Amino acid sequence: MYLTQRQIDRYTETVKKTVKWAYDNHQRILTEPDIQAHYKAPYFWACVGDMKMAGLHRNHIARNFLRADGDFRTEGDSKGFYVFPCTVHNQYIYPNGWLVSGMQKLDAYDISIKGLEFVLQFQDPKRGGFYFAFDAAKQLIDKSLMDSSSTSAAGMACLMCGRLEEAKRAGDFILDLLHLQPEPDNYFFSCMRPDGALHTDVFGNENSWDPNSRKQKCLSAKDDGHNELTWLIGKPTKFLTRLYTATGDKRYLKGAQQGFFFFHKLHANAWTNYASCKTMWAGAELYRLTGEKVFADTAIRILDFYCETQSPTGSWVHTLWYKDESQQHFTWTADITFEYGGEISDVILDLCSN
Repeated sequence: MYLTQRQIDRYTETVKKTVKWAYDNHQRILTEPDIQAHYKAPYFWACVGDMKMAGLHRNHIARNFLRADGDFRTEGDSKGFYVFPCTVHNQYIYPNGWLVSGMQKLDAYDISIKGLEFVLQFQDPKRGGFYFAFDAAKQLIDKSLMDSSSTSAAGMACLMCGRLEEAKRAGDFILDLLHLQPEPDNYFFSCMRPDGALHTDVFGNENSWDPNSRKQKCLSAKDDGHNELTWLIGKPTKFLTRLYTATGDKRYLKGAQQGFFFFHKLHANAWTNYASCKTMWAGAELYRLTGEKVFADTAIRILDFYCETQSPTGSWVHTLWYKDESQQHFTWTADITFEYGGEISDVILDLCSN
Protein backbone atom coordinates (compact mmCIF):
# COMPACT_ATOMS: atom_id res chain seq x y z
CA MET A 1 0.00 0.00 0.00
CA TYR A 2 1.51 3.30 -1.12
CA LEU A 3 -0.57 5.63 1.03
CA THR A 4 -0.14 6.37 4.71
CA GLN A 5 -3.16 6.20 6.97
CA ARG A 6 -3.07 9.97 7.25
CA GLN A 7 -3.31 10.30 3.48
CA ILE A 8 -6.11 7.77 3.29
CA ASP A 9 -8.04 9.70 5.92
CA ARG A 10 -7.51 12.97 4.08
CA TYR A 11 -8.58 11.62 0.71
CA THR A 12 -11.61 9.76 2.02
CA GLU A 13 -12.68 12.92 3.85
CA THR A 14 -12.56 14.74 0.50
CA VAL A 15 -14.90 12.11 -0.98
CA LYS A 16 -17.20 12.36 2.04
CA LYS A 17 -17.44 16.13 1.55
CA THR A 18 -18.31 15.53 -2.09
CA VAL A 19 -21.07 13.12 -1.11
CA LYS A 20 -22.44 15.67 1.36
CA TRP A 21 -22.46 18.30 -1.39
CA ALA A 22 -24.38 15.92 -3.66
CA TYR A 23 -26.96 15.24 -0.92
CA ASP A 24 -27.30 18.90 0.00
CA ASN A 25 -27.87 19.84 -3.65
CA HIS A 26 -29.88 16.80 -4.70
CA GLN A 27 -33.17 18.61 -5.29
CA ARG A 28 -31.47 21.40 -7.19
CA ILE A 29 -29.64 18.87 -9.37
CA LEU A 30 -32.91 17.18 -10.27
CA THR A 31 -34.35 20.49 -11.44
CA GLU A 32 -31.43 21.13 -13.80
CA PRO A 33 -32.73 20.57 -17.35
CA ASP A 34 -29.32 20.23 -19.02
CA ILE A 35 -27.77 16.78 -19.18
CA GLN A 36 -24.38 18.30 -18.35
CA ALA A 37 -25.42 18.36 -14.68
CA HIS A 38 -26.26 14.65 -14.67
CA TYR A 39 -24.06 12.58 -16.97
CA LYS A 40 -21.35 11.75 -14.40
CA ALA A 41 -23.75 11.11 -11.52
CA PRO A 42 -24.27 7.36 -12.10
CA TYR A 43 -20.53 6.66 -12.11
CA PHE A 44 -20.06 8.79 -8.99
CA TRP A 45 -22.80 7.11 -6.97
CA ALA A 46 -21.55 3.68 -8.03
CA CYS A 47 -18.02 4.57 -6.88
CA VAL A 48 -19.13 5.73 -3.45
CA GLY A 49 -21.52 2.79 -3.09
CA ASP A 50 -24.75 4.70 -2.48
CA MET A 51 -27.27 2.56 -4.35
CA LYS A 52 -30.30 4.53 -3.20
CA MET A 53 -29.03 7.74 -4.77
CA ALA A 54 -27.73 5.78 -7.74
CA GLY A 55 -31.23 4.42 -8.35
CA LEU A 56 -32.80 7.85 -8.12
CA HIS A 57 -30.39 9.25 -10.71
CA ARG A 58 -30.74 6.19 -12.90
CA ASN A 59 -34.49 6.67 -13.09
CA HIS A 60 -34.23 10.43 -13.55
CA ILE A 61 -31.82 10.07 -16.47
CA ALA A 62 -33.87 7.30 -18.09
CA ARG A 63 -37.06 9.34 -17.88
CA ASN A 64 -35.69 12.70 -18.90
CA PHE A 65 -32.68 12.17 -21.19
CA LEU A 66 -32.62 8.69 -22.77
CA ARG A 67 -34.12 8.96 -26.26
CA ALA A 68 -35.62 6.32 -28.52
CA ASP A 69 -32.44 6.15 -30.61
CA GLY A 70 -30.30 5.36 -27.55
CA ASP A 71 -28.76 8.83 -27.29
CA PHE A 72 -28.84 10.86 -24.09
CA ARG A 73 -30.02 14.39 -24.91
CA THR A 74 -31.40 17.38 -23.05
CA GLU A 75 -34.12 17.78 -25.68
CA GLY A 76 -35.33 15.70 -28.59
CA ASP A 77 -33.28 17.60 -31.12
CA SER A 78 -30.54 19.07 -28.91
CA LYS A 79 -27.77 17.50 -26.87
CA GLY A 80 -27.69 20.37 -24.41
CA PHE A 81 -24.41 21.52 -22.88
CA TYR A 82 -25.75 25.02 -23.40
CA VAL A 83 -23.05 26.66 -21.26
CA PHE A 84 -20.29 24.68 -22.97
CA PRO A 85 -21.32 23.89 -26.55
CA CYS A 86 -17.77 22.85 -27.47
CA THR A 87 -18.64 19.40 -26.14
CA VAL A 88 -21.43 19.05 -28.69
CA HIS A 89 -19.23 20.16 -31.57
CA ASN A 90 -16.08 18.25 -30.61
CA GLN A 91 -16.98 15.34 -28.34
CA TYR A 92 -20.67 14.60 -28.86
CA ILE A 93 -20.57 11.05 -27.50
CA TYR A 94 -18.09 11.81 -24.73
CA PRO A 95 -20.91 12.18 -22.14
CA ASN A 96 -22.58 9.07 -23.57
CA GLY A 97 -19.45 7.12 -22.68
CA TRP A 98 -19.64 8.31 -19.08
CA LEU A 99 -23.33 7.43 -18.90
CA VAL A 100 -23.00 3.97 -20.42
CA SER A 101 -20.04 3.19 -18.12
CA GLY A 102 -21.90 4.48 -15.08
CA MET A 103 -25.10 2.62 -15.88
CA GLN A 104 -23.18 -0.61 -16.47
CA LYS A 105 -21.37 -0.11 -13.16
CA LEU A 106 -24.83 0.17 -11.53
CA ASP A 107 -26.06 -3.01 -13.27
CA ALA A 108 -28.59 -0.91 -15.23
CA TYR A 109 -28.04 -3.15 -18.23
CA ASP A 110 -31.22 -2.14 -20.05
CA ILE A 111 -29.95 1.44 -20.24
CA SER A 112 -26.29 0.71 -20.86
CA ILE A 113 -26.98 -1.70 -23.74
CA LYS A 114 -29.33 0.72 -25.45
CA GLY A 115 -26.91 3.58 -24.94
CA LEU A 116 -23.95 1.59 -26.23
CA GLU A 117 -25.71 0.64 -29.46
CA PHE A 118 -26.08 4.34 -30.26
CA VAL A 119 -22.43 4.99 -29.45
CA LEU A 120 -21.17 2.13 -31.62
CA GLN A 121 -22.64 3.77 -34.71
CA PHE A 122 -19.88 6.38 -34.41
CA GLN A 123 -16.97 3.94 -34.70
CA ASP A 124 -15.14 4.09 -38.01
CA PRO A 125 -14.89 0.53 -39.39
CA LYS A 126 -11.40 1.06 -40.78
CA ARG A 127 -9.63 3.32 -38.27
CA GLY A 128 -11.40 2.23 -35.09
CA GLY A 129 -11.81 5.79 -33.82
CA PHE A 130 -15.13 7.37 -32.94
CA TYR A 131 -16.47 10.38 -34.80
CA PHE A 132 -16.90 13.48 -32.72
CA ALA A 133 -20.04 15.28 -33.94
CA PHE A 134 -23.73 14.53 -34.55
CA ASP A 135 -26.71 16.52 -35.84
CA ALA A 136 -29.49 15.36 -33.52
CA ALA A 137 -32.23 17.08 -35.51
CA LYS A 138 -31.21 15.38 -38.78
CA GLN A 139 -29.89 12.20 -37.12
CA LEU A 140 -26.63 12.51 -39.06
CA ILE A 141 -23.12 11.67 -37.88
CA ASP A 142 -20.44 14.13 -38.97
CA LYS A 143 -17.74 11.86 -40.35
CA SER A 144 -15.07 14.50 -40.89
CA LEU A 145 -12.97 13.86 -37.77
CA MET A 146 -12.38 11.26 -35.06
CA ASP A 147 -10.85 12.36 -31.77
CA SER A 148 -9.10 11.09 -28.68
CA SER A 149 -11.73 12.11 -26.12
CA SER A 150 -14.76 10.65 -27.92
CA THR A 151 -12.85 7.48 -28.76
CA SER A 152 -11.56 7.02 -25.21
CA ALA A 153 -14.94 7.60 -23.57
CA ALA A 154 -16.61 5.23 -26.04
CA GLY A 155 -13.80 2.71 -25.66
CA MET A 156 -14.18 2.69 -21.89
CA ALA A 157 -17.93 2.13 -22.33
CA CYS A 158 -17.15 -0.81 -24.64
CA LEU A 159 -14.85 -2.26 -22.00
CA MET A 160 -17.46 -1.89 -19.28
CA CYS A 161 -20.04 -3.68 -21.45
CA GLY A 162 -17.77 -6.51 -22.56
CA ARG A 163 -17.37 -5.36 -26.16
CA LEU A 164 -13.68 -6.12 -26.18
CA GLU A 165 -13.11 -6.20 -29.93
CA GLU A 166 -14.58 -2.72 -30.39
CA ALA A 167 -12.54 -1.51 -27.40
CA LYS A 168 -9.33 -2.90 -28.90
CA ARG A 169 -10.04 -1.21 -32.22
CA ALA A 170 -10.54 2.06 -30.35
CA GLY A 171 -7.27 1.46 -28.50
CA ASP A 172 -5.45 0.82 -31.76
CA PHE A 173 -6.76 4.16 -33.03
CA ILE A 174 -5.27 5.92 -29.99
CA LEU A 175 -1.96 4.13 -30.59
CA ASP A 176 -2.05 5.36 -34.20
CA LEU A 177 -2.66 8.91 -32.99
CA LEU A 178 0.35 8.69 -30.70
CA HIS A 179 2.52 7.21 -33.46
CA LEU A 180 1.59 9.95 -35.96
CA GLN A 181 2.51 12.90 -33.74
CA PRO A 182 4.98 15.07 -35.73
CA GLU A 183 6.37 16.88 -32.66
CA PRO A 184 5.78 14.45 -29.78
CA ASP A 185 7.74 16.57 -27.29
CA ASN A 186 5.74 19.70 -28.04
CA TYR A 187 2.19 18.84 -29.10
CA PHE A 188 -0.51 16.22 -28.92
CA PHE A 189 -2.87 16.56 -31.88
CA SER A 190 -6.08 14.82 -30.85
CA CYS A 191 -7.96 14.41 -34.14
CA MET A 192 -7.64 12.23 -37.23
CA ARG A 193 -9.37 12.37 -40.60
CA PRO A 194 -11.01 9.26 -42.09
CA ASP A 195 -8.10 8.91 -44.54
CA GLY A 196 -5.79 8.25 -41.57
CA ALA A 197 -4.06 11.64 -41.64
CA LEU A 198 -3.55 13.59 -38.43
CA HIS A 199 -5.53 16.83 -38.25
CA THR A 200 -2.85 19.47 -37.63
CA ASP A 201 -4.44 22.55 -39.23
CA VAL A 202 -5.45 23.94 -35.85
CA PHE A 203 -3.30 27.03 -35.25
CA GLY A 204 -4.28 30.70 -35.31
CA ASN A 205 -7.12 30.63 -32.79
CA GLU A 206 -6.44 30.29 -29.04
CA ASN A 207 -10.00 30.87 -27.78
CA SER A 208 -10.76 27.81 -25.68
CA TRP A 209 -14.52 28.52 -25.89
CA ASP A 210 -14.36 28.13 -29.67
CA PRO A 211 -14.77 24.49 -30.81
CA ASN A 212 -12.48 25.15 -33.78
CA SER A 213 -9.65 26.63 -31.73
CA ARG A 214 -6.23 25.08 -31.32
CA LYS A 215 -6.85 24.45 -27.63
CA GLN A 216 -9.85 22.26 -28.33
CA LYS A 217 -7.92 20.03 -30.72
CA CYS A 218 -4.26 20.18 -29.75
CA LEU A 219 -2.49 20.08 -26.39
CA SER A 220 0.64 22.22 -26.30
CA ALA A 221 3.71 21.79 -24.09
CA LYS A 222 4.86 25.25 -25.15
CA ASP A 223 1.99 27.21 -23.61
CA ASP A 224 0.87 28.02 -20.07
CA GLY A 225 -0.29 24.78 -18.49
CA HIS A 226 -3.10 26.58 -16.66
CA ASN A 227 -4.88 27.27 -19.92
CA GLU A 228 -4.49 23.95 -21.73
CA LEU A 229 -7.15 21.25 -22.00
CA THR A 230 -4.97 18.56 -20.47
CA TRP A 231 -7.81 16.05 -20.63
CA LEU A 232 -6.95 15.64 -24.33
CA ILE A 233 -4.09 13.36 -23.26
CA GLY A 234 -5.44 12.32 -19.84
CA LYS A 235 -8.55 10.52 -21.11
CA PRO A 236 -6.74 8.34 -23.68
CA THR A 237 -4.07 7.57 -21.09
CA LYS A 238 -6.75 6.26 -18.73
CA PHE A 239 -8.48 4.33 -21.50
CA LEU A 240 -5.29 2.62 -22.65
CA THR A 241 -4.49 1.76 -19.03
CA ARG A 242 -7.87 0.07 -18.60
CA LEU A 243 -7.49 -1.64 -21.95
CA TYR A 244 -4.18 -3.10 -20.81
CA THR A 245 -5.87 -4.27 -17.60
CA ALA A 246 -8.50 -6.05 -19.72
CA THR A 247 -6.22 -7.55 -22.36
CA GLY A 248 -2.69 -7.83 -21.01
CA ASP A 249 -1.49 -6.48 -24.36
CA LYS A 250 1.66 -4.52 -23.57
CA ARG A 251 1.18 -2.26 -26.60
CA TYR A 252 -1.59 -0.58 -24.66
CA LEU A 253 0.55 -0.25 -21.53
CA LYS A 254 3.32 1.31 -23.60
CA GLY A 255 0.85 3.74 -25.17
CA ALA A 256 -0.57 4.65 -21.78
CA GLN A 257 2.92 5.38 -20.51
CA GLN A 258 3.63 7.53 -23.56
CA GLY A 259 0.52 9.59 -22.89
CA PHE A 260 1.33 9.80 -19.19
CA PHE A 261 4.85 11.08 -19.75
CA PHE A 262 3.67 13.66 -22.28
CA PHE A 263 1.82 15.24 -19.36
CA HIS A 264 5.19 15.59 -17.63
CA LYS A 265 6.45 17.62 -20.60
CA LEU A 266 3.74 20.25 -20.14
CA HIS A 267 4.28 23.67 -18.58
CA ALA A 268 4.49 23.40 -14.77
CA ASN A 269 1.09 25.01 -14.30
CA ALA A 270 -0.52 21.86 -15.67
CA TRP A 271 -0.14 20.44 -12.15
CA THR A 272 -2.70 22.97 -10.88
CA ASN A 273 -5.03 22.70 -13.86
CA TYR A 274 -8.44 21.20 -13.09
CA ALA A 275 -8.43 19.41 -16.44
CA SER A 276 -5.53 17.23 -15.23
CA CYS A 277 -7.77 14.97 -13.15
CA LYS A 278 -7.67 12.22 -15.76
CA THR A 279 -3.88 11.98 -15.57
CA MET A 280 -4.32 11.54 -11.80
CA TRP A 281 -6.93 8.86 -12.49
CA ALA A 282 -4.65 7.04 -14.93
CA GLY A 283 -1.53 7.44 -12.83
CA ALA A 284 -3.00 5.57 -9.87
CA GLU A 285 -4.01 2.63 -12.05
CA LEU A 286 -0.63 2.58 -13.76
CA TYR A 287 0.95 2.38 -10.32
CA ARG A 288 -1.30 -0.55 -9.39
CA LEU A 289 -0.29 -2.34 -12.58
CA THR A 290 3.45 -1.62 -12.53
CA GLY A 291 4.39 -0.67 -8.97
CA GLU A 292 6.45 2.22 -10.35
CA LYS A 293 6.70 5.15 -7.97
CA VAL A 294 6.44 7.90 -10.59
CA PHE A 295 2.84 6.97 -11.34
CA ALA A 296 1.75 7.09 -7.71
CA ASP A 297 3.65 10.31 -7.01
CA THR A 298 1.99 12.03 -9.97
CA ALA A 299 -1.47 10.92 -8.92
CA ILE A 300 -0.88 12.05 -5.33
CA ARG A 301 0.51 15.44 -6.34
CA ILE A 302 -2.59 16.22 -8.41
CA LEU A 303 -4.91 14.72 -5.80
CA ASP A 304 -3.40 16.89 -3.06
CA PHE A 305 -4.16 19.93 -5.22
CA TYR A 306 -7.83 18.89 -5.42
CA CYS A 307 -8.01 18.34 -1.68
CA GLU A 308 -6.52 21.77 -1.05
CA THR A 309 -8.91 23.55 -3.42
CA GLN A 310 -12.19 21.82 -2.60
CA SER A 311 -14.71 24.35 -1.33
CA PRO A 312 -16.00 24.14 2.27
CA THR A 313 -19.29 22.80 0.87
CA GLY A 314 -17.55 20.01 -1.07
CA SER A 315 -17.58 21.34 -4.65
CA TRP A 316 -14.93 22.69 -7.02
CA VAL A 317 -14.58 25.62 -9.42
CA HIS A 318 -13.30 24.86 -12.92
CA THR A 319 -10.79 27.69 -13.15
CA LEU A 320 -10.17 27.09 -16.85
CA TRP A 321 -13.50 28.81 -17.33
CA TYR A 322 -14.54 30.59 -14.12
CA LYS A 323 -12.93 32.65 -11.36
CA ASP A 324 -15.16 31.50 -8.51
CA GLU A 325 -18.33 29.54 -7.84
CA SER A 326 -20.53 32.63 -7.96
CA GLN A 327 -19.63 32.96 -11.65
CA GLN A 328 -19.73 29.26 -12.47
CA HIS A 329 -22.93 27.82 -13.90
CA PHE A 330 -24.35 25.16 -11.61
CA THR A 331 -24.30 22.64 -14.46
CA TRP A 332 -20.49 22.97 -14.48
CA THR A 333 -20.31 22.62 -10.69
CA ALA A 334 -22.29 19.39 -10.83
CA ASP A 335 -20.26 18.14 -13.81
CA ILE A 336 -16.84 18.44 -12.21
CA THR A 337 -17.88 17.64 -8.64
CA PHE A 338 -19.41 14.31 -9.65
CA GLU A 339 -16.34 13.56 -11.76
CA TYR A 340 -13.74 14.35 -9.10
CA GLY A 341 -15.62 12.44 -6.44
CA GLY A 342 -15.75 9.32 -8.60
CA GLU A 343 -12.19 9.55 -9.83
CA ILE A 344 -10.74 10.24 -6.38
CA SER A 345 -12.58 7.16 -5.09
CA ASP A 346 -10.93 5.08 -7.83
CA VAL A 347 -7.53 6.62 -7.09
CA ILE A 348 -7.71 5.74 -3.40
CA LEU A 349 -8.49 2.11 -4.24
CA ASP A 350 -5.70 1.84 -6.81
CA LEU A 351 -3.09 3.37 -4.51
CA CYS A 352 -4.09 1.04 -1.70
CA SER A 353 -4.14 -2.14 -3.77
CA ASN A 354 -0.47 -2.61 -4.74
